[in-house]
This record gives sequence, C-alpha cells and structure tokens, in this order.
Amino acid sequence: MSPTPCPDLEVLFAELEAGEGPALDHAAECEACAALMEDHRLLENDLFRLADPLPPPSLVVNVMARVAESPVPQRREVWTGLAILLTSLGVGLGFLFTNDRALGRMGTAFAASVRDSRAFVEGLFSGAHALWSTAGLAVACIVAFVVFTSLFGLKRLAGSPPPSLSEA
Repeated sequence: MSPTPCPDLEVLFAELEAGEGPALDHAAECEACAALMEDHRLLENDLFRLADPLPPPSLVVNVMARVAESPVPQRREVWTGLAILLTSLGVGLGFLFTNDRALGRMGTAFAASVRDSRAFVEGLFSGAHALWSTAGLAVACIVAFVVFTSLFGLKRLAGSPPPSLSEA
C-alpha cells in the first residue's frame, strides 16, 4: 500500500474520466486502487459489448395483423358512448339544478331562442317567396348543381391513387 490514503471512488472515477488528477497518480502506485480501476475497465468493456437486440423487421406487420383480426365489438363501443353521454348529461343537469343562476340563464336563453325563432322562420318564408316569384329559384338550382358536381368530382379525384411516374 502507498503512504497516502485511498481516495473516494467518485473522485477516482471522475479523474479517470477526465484523464488526470492526483487520484490517478495515487492509483498508479496503489495496488488496490489499480485492481479496482482494472475491474472497472473490464466491466465497462463488457457493458459496451452488450446491446439491445433490434425487434424483428416483421414486428409492425404482425402486430397490425393481430389488431385487425380482433376488432373491438360494436356493442362495446355503443355502450361506452352511451355511458359517456349519460355521465356528461347527469353532471350537466346536476350543475343546472344545484345552481339557481345557471338554471335561470338557461331558461332565459331558451325563451329568447323561442322568441327569435319566429323571426327566423318568417325570414325563411320571405326568402323562399322571393326565390319563387323571381327567376332566382332556377339560378339557385343551377349553382347548386355546379357546386355539387364539382365537389363530387374532387372527391373522386382525391379517392383515386396517385399517378405513377410514367403517367405524369
């Protein structure tokens, strides 16, 4: 053993990483520290040789095939959706019935919508009458036909596979 006491392992390994320091000078003279550093070096080499194995190339294909084989039953989806709907309705109604201000606002909003719906319906009838009494109905039908045929054409183009390089 050397006349100086052995340094802490943290200090020794920190200086080993840095490549210089008094702890490394001590390890050159001390047999116990030199043996510890050699064990550390061998362990580090063994750890570097270990590697996580890569998954097989067919992993994603196999997983997706198993997912496609076992779809979620539609009944389960319907019951889950109903449970979510009923829970949210229950929470909303519970909030309304426990809060007088919210219940009053809801009643006022409902009454305002009933009052305003009469003006909305009268406006619709007035617009329909204007279209009927002028040639606007024919123009509206032609514009609607052009818009819908354009949309269906775009949908058909978007649904087709992309052209290959030879077609472009």
